[in-house]
Amino acid sequence: MSPTPGKIFLADQRGLTESNTLRRYSTFNFEKYNDEHRAPSGTLFVCNDESIAAGKLIFFLSKEDSYQIFFPITGGLDIVQGGKEFAVDTGQVQILNLGKGEVLEISNPYPNDVINYIQIGLTTDLFLLRASEMLFKFDFDQNKNQLIEIVSTPKLSFKLSAGIFDGRVETTYTLNNPDHKLFCLVIDGAFEIEGRLMHARDGLALWDVKKVELEALSNNAIVLVLEHF
Repeated sequence: MSPTPGKIFLADQRGLTESNTLRRYSTFNFEKYNDEHRAPSGTLFVCNDESIAAGKLIFFLSKEDSYQIFFPITGGLDIVQGGKEFAVDTGQVQILNLGKGEVLEISNPYPNDVINYIQIGLTTDLFLLRASEMLFKFDFDQNKNQLIEIVSTPKLSFKLSAGIFDGRVETTYTLNNPDHKLFCLVIDGAFEIEGRLMHARDGLALWDVKKVELEALSNNAIVLVLEHF
């Protein structure tokens, strides 16, 4: 049986931007980081693993008309877009639609603690939801050992799922359409995804696939699964 077409993005090969304020690991080419093997995957063009120092803030300039997805991992974050403020905590996902050239202010509200979050960006030419309608909640504790469908609406060009698993637990993700692409990001622990061994912060792009088999290889292993059109 031939392997599913795909490409692994290893965590230790990501681009690194570091200062006293920010530590950013970029899975795809981003700002000054450029590598011919790190081109975007379809509409998915941003996947950043970002940590902001206590009480600090950064700015994000959107290079495309896009949806920007914020997934807090440690602590919460505050985002300001066009004078509107959004507070996002763990167990929540905030999506914002940005026009090309628009700037976000992203800050750490904690005076003593570093925060860590994943930012995912997808290009789009269609905005159908207001930002206030795009805060989604989920609960890992109540839904362990399964993929939770966090974001799924026909008004958006993607679906986002995530789950926390015990070791050796298996699950299957079925795509809505085999023409869609899938991107898996391991947040913590280790997984085998379609025969590939994946460790924390490794990414995997898959295409021409109808179903994807995942098996957790460690306890409390966490994975994000993004289906995009």
